[in-house]
Amino acid sequence: MVQLLRISEETSLEKLEQDFLLQRSDDRNFFLEWQQDLPNLTESDRKDLQRITELYDRINRRSVVSENIIKMAILSPLLDLAGFYSSQFAIADEESIEITTNDSETIYRGRIDILVIQQSLWVLVIESKSSSFSLHKVLPQALAYMLASPNSTKPNFGLITNGGEYRFLKLNHPNSPTEPPQYAPSSLFSISPPDNHLPTVLQILRRIAKIIAP
Repeated sequence: MVQLLRISEETSLEKLEQDFLLQRSDDRNFFLEWQQDLPNLTESDRKDLQRITELYDRINRRSVVSENIIKMAILSPLLDLAGFYSSQFAIADEESIEITTNDSETIYRGRIDILVIQQSLWVLVIESKSSSFSLHKVLPQALAYMLASPNSTKPNFGLITNGGEYRFLKLNHPNSPTEPPQYAPSSLFSISPPDNHLPTVLQILRRIAKIIAP
């Protein structure tokens, strides 16, 4: 009998590794997109990012920032600044997905918070959580969504965030059934004082957009 599993923050990395032969790559050259050839930012960009940072700080002081507020107040302007609201891309919200394990005995189902599509290609999978949520717990959830991408010829990129912290992901699908899918995370970027890495987050988003855009 086929088992149905809901993709959530309870999804474990160990289970994904078992069900999909998923492997983490330790090759430093596997995920260079977050480290090299990042575009320069203008003074106008930095002012926009400062406003986003100040908004997050203001609402976070009042209470835990909900997932919906993070999507509206933080992620939406970031995606706009990165160029993902242009005509080259399409944005899907709460996209339903389903992925079957290699042995066809288990089906994973879930909803992607934000999905950026370029033509039929999944460009960027974004999973957001409330400001109190640890990104470590949401990493398997994002990877499960990335494994469900209908395109297997190009790498998929992901972003997980709780508003104050950001981490990018890259996943390569196998070229043959005998090869495992591989992934690697970026460093963790924080917008908390004394360092504010939101400019770097925007640079990486623009780098990904440039890689994928025709």
